[in-house]
Amino acid sequence: TKLKRAVIERVSTILNKKPFEVAKHPVGIETRVHDVKKMLENGSNINGVHVVGIHGMGGLGKTTIAKAVYNDLGEGFNGATCFISNVRENAGQPNGLVNLQKQFIEDILKEKNTFLRDVAQGKNVIKDRASRKRVLLVLDDVDNIKQLDALAGGRDWFGSGSVIIITTRDEGVLLAHNVKQDEIYKPQELNEDQSRALFMFHAFDGEQPQGKYVQLSNEVVAAAGGLPLTVEVIGLLFSDKKNVQEWKDTLEKLKKIPPREVQKRLKLSYDNLEDLEKKLFLDISCFFIGENRENATYMWEGCGWFPNAAIMVLVRRSLIKIRVINKMDEKYELFEMHDQIRDMGRAIVDEECSRKLQKKSRLWNNQDSWDLLQRK
Repeated sequence: TKLKRAVIERVSTILNKKPFEVAKHPVGIETRVHDVKKMLENGSNINGVHVVGIHGMGGLGKTTIAKAVYNDLGEGFNGATCFISNVRENAGQPNGLVNLQKQFIEDILKEKNTFLRDVAQGKNVIKDRASRKRVLLVLDDVDNIKQLDALAGGRDWFGSGSVIIITTRDEGVLLAHNVKQDEIYKPQELNEDQSRALFMFHAFDGEQPQGKYVQLSNEVVAAAGGLPLTVEVIGLLFSDKKNVQEWKDTLEKLKKIPPREVQKRLKLSYDNLEDLEKKLFLDISCFFIGENRENATYMWEGCGWFPNAAIMVLVRRSLIKIRVINKMDEKYELFEMHDQIRDMGRAIVDEECSRKLQKKSRLWNNQDSWDLLQRK
């Protein structure tokens, strides 16, 4: 009886498991997911294929919305689902688009180690093989029409009933790909109540502030704006402040930053890190996004550093995330980072010495590395 119960519980866990953890505190997500699903139902539905583009600035929660919709819809596609993350970043790597096409082929067509000579062959394979399948495809953080041409060149690439979701900061990319205006969802920033609720989750672990912290919290929320990423990072920054004076000092710094300068607001959290934490953060933002934590840890330990405690500080501050994957019966921990935070880290490195490459602490740009090597 115990064995039978254990088997049932294990199977139930597997069946109920969602592909993505959407957000620890999903404030405002439910209505946004509802809006996107309604657009999918009421959209143009050309050739029986439903398309929605999610457009907005970085940190607005586009990827979070796409993950939540993917979780909700995924079970209805008999395994023919694919979520391609960080298209902009990954497409810029050597053979980047070909590797993304291989991910599509493995996830949707269930074929591993497919050989593709080039992007053109990948397009032919996808169009020929996926046109008979009803698929759910998410292309996250697209910034160039070539990426869409390589991965979802036309609605006739997919079978009737397919759903394609594209997230981007650039509305022009969607329009160039024949996504209609009534198929483009533009999520709004969090309203004041939602921003306050999200801030309370992160700054006070969901509890209500007391005394002087009530008014201070309201001022922080007003100054932080309605971008979910900014509210989360700022909330966690203030959660570490020990007294009212530290809150006031940090609030004054926040108020001096113009509303639209998101990276400067995020940098407040970086500025409050210890030296080792800053070094690890910059290393991850430049080199280790999507890479194995264990390999990076070996390198840092080889430098005489003790990285594990510093890594956990970065996780607590929401400056990095760690995604656990199982591959070949082994568990791997991969570093992840929001693209706004990544760009902030790389901008810090670039500002160290913008004109002299040899004086920079890190060369994360392939062209910069090549230029420096050619000088030798």
